[in-house]
Formats: sequence, structure tokens, C-alpha cells
Amino acid sequence: MKKVMLILAAGALPFQAIAQTAPQDEDTPEEIAKDASRDLKDNRFYNKPGAARADYDRDWQECRLIARGSRTPAGTVTFYNPSLYNPAISPMAGAIGGGIGAAIGAAIIEGQQRRANRRSCLMIRGWRLVELPADETARVAALADADKDAYFNRIVGASDVTGDITSVTSFDRKFETPMPAAGPAQFFAGKKIDPKAPIIIGDNEAAVVVAFRRSAESGNQHGIMSFKRFDADKGDLVFQPRDWKKKGDKTVYSTDVTSADKTSPYELHIVRLSPGSYVIDFDGLGKMNLGTTYCFGAPMFTVKAGEIAYLTDILPVNMKKPDGKRVIEMGLVRDAAAARAGLATFQPALAERLSEAPIKNRATYSCFGTSMTRSDYPGIADVWTAAPTKAEGDATNAAAPAAAKDEPTPAPAPATQ
Repeated sequence: MKKVMLILAAGALPFQAIAQTAPQDEDTPEEIAKDASRDLKDNRFYNKPGAARADYDRDWQECRLIARGSRTPAGTVTFYNPSLYNPAISPMAGAIGGGIGAAIGAAIIEGQQRRANRRSCLMIRGWRLVELPADETARVAALADADKDAYFNRIVGASDVTGDITSVTSFDRKFETPMPAAGPAQFFAGKKIDPKAPIIIGDNEAAVVVAFRRSAESGNQHGIMSFKRFDADKGDLVFQPRDWKKKGDKTVYSTDVTSADKTSPYELHIVRLSPGSYVIDFDGLGKMNLGTTYCFGAPMFTVKAGEIAYLTDILPVNMKKPDGKRVIEMGLVRDAAAARAGLATFQPALAERLSEAPIKNRATYSCFGTSMTRSDYPGIADVWTAAPTKAEGDATNAAAPAAAKDEPTPAPAPATQ
């Protein structure tokens, strides 16, 4: 199967991805196997029942390239315009310039975050981390090199293993606490904007409505959701060109919605977007994204020109239960009827037009972030797949990455950063 290299070419608006045959990996299978063995240790190893050592080596190498920022989760290779990104560093490391912080930057430089992302990638692909008890660790450590190699060749695919097993089986954003009942609605259209002043959605724009919903028990907690423009045909983010301001480009490439009143039981926000597709690249508690991206699989939605569509309710929770246990989580639910009723109080004309944005899960794309993970919108069965590619050699339409593999879905991403 032909691999694809996505090149962001200067001068296009937005950048066009140009199909190229990806270069062969420089590392030989022997070198990859040697590198992959770094995560097969006397006291811990990765395991997937029925897998072969070659399967582990392949996934480990691909996950390493993804964690470095040189490969997308779909398997494509992306080269970035050097006038926008320093080619000497990965996109992940380049995110430091966005003010993520010295501590995270240091972790990337030291490789700690790359290792964490490599582990996340392997677990998303169905690998389990097995940590051996002390007696078994001692036994494995005492094996001769050849015997130890044979042991790992067998154990990576064994059905029964001894030790503490860490695995992930779902990224579905299940909400553990009862859904708070919505109270009186507040509506936010922007700073110093009268919420009852009529809002016009032009023919060249679109908008989504997002609600923050709380109960008295859920705690006074802010929340944030980040959107990134997405090319659903090619399966990657759409990047803002270098000369966007000079050319008067008004396209929305990236935007956040953050709660305005953490004490409000029901906040409605309108988010203006350019018509097209977007991914929910991150959501969490607080009002800041410290670098997490759902590039291994994100919810994706599309809005049409002139459309206003309800997207989601966000339920930020930071509460102490009667048993003393603190619950910190970020719930996602859909309640278009409540949003329409609340919006009607402030913007009746928009409420009458309010549709519901269809959501698909598991859109993958270039990983721009320090912490790379995945989030599946709860209760959504539809899965994004890239459009079929055109004939080979047609550079006007980049070959799309392969559709997301039907792999096990790992556990919810942490709600706090």
C-alpha cells in the first residue's frame, strides 16, 4: 500500500497538502527491534494476546515517530514549511513557543513526555503494560541473553501473564456523577455584547452553541473546549497560512470557548466559525489548555454556511462526595432542546433556526501538543473515515490517510491538566 507524505506548500490559501510517496524508514528491522527492546525489561513489558514480536516492534516504531511529531496517527508523514516551523524540532516541541511552560518544555527536551506519548499510543493500539512481581523479575533478570530474547518473543503475545496489568479499553467520555439539572440560562456572545442584541450569522460564516451546565453539588468550576479546523477529506488539520493577515483571510482556524461564570447553572455560548469541519482538539477543567491534544482520535463536526447548530453541553465537576472522595471530571452530554429553550430567551430568531451538529468520533490528525491522547464523544456510533483518494499522481488532491483502524478504545483522558 502506498504511503503518503503531506507537504504544506507555501503560497496556497490555506496550505495545500501535496501527495508524495513517503521515504522508507531509515532504521532497519534489526535496529527497530533493538530500539523497541528498550521497553521490554526484566520487570515490565508490553503485551497483546495473540500478537507476534514483529507486531510489537512495528507498533513501537510507529508510536515513536508519532511521539516525535514526524508521523501522524494515520500513518502519513508531514513536512512543514520552514518559514512557519523549525524543521529541526518536532511539532510537539514547537508548541513550547506557545507559552506552555518551562516545566513541560523541559520534559519534552528530556524525552519524558515523548515516552509518555509513546506509551499512550501503544495502549490506544491495544497493548497492555505488565509489571512483574519481584520474584519473577529476578528470574527474568537471571536468564541468559538468548533465553531472555526468546522469553520476550513469547511473552509479548501470551494470553496469560503474571503481574499488574494496565490496559485501556475505552475513551468514551462516560459521566460518573448524576447529570445536573439546568437552571436559569445565561447567554454570552462576547465581551461587552448585549446578550439580547440581535445576532446575525452571515452567509459566509457559521456558528455553534455550547452550554456549560452545573448543579449545586458539582462545584464552581470553569471549563474550556478547543476547536481546530479540519480537512475531513484529507484527514489533517487546516493550518493558518503565514500571510493570512496580508491577504485579509478571515477563516477561523483555531478557537476556544471558555466558561464566563463558574457559578452559573447554565451558560450558553455562541462560537462563530467559518463554514467547514472542525475537531474538538481538547476539553477540560479550568480556562487554559496546557498542551493536550486528542490527535489519536477526536470528535469531529461540520457546519454549513449560514448555519447555527447546537454542539454539546459541557459539565465541569469538582465536588466532594459525602464519603469524602473528591470527583474531578469533565462530562459531555447533548441536550439540544434545553439549549433551544434557553437561547429563545435571548435570541428567539436564532433559536428557531437552531439545528444539531452531527458528530463523528475518531478523527486523527497531526499531533501539535505535548500530551497526545484520544477522546470519544459518548453515545456516538459514527466514526470518521477519510474520503477515497483520487488517482495516483493527482497533486491537487492529496492522497488521504488510511481510515482509522478498528482498534480497542482506551480509557477517558484526564479532565484536569
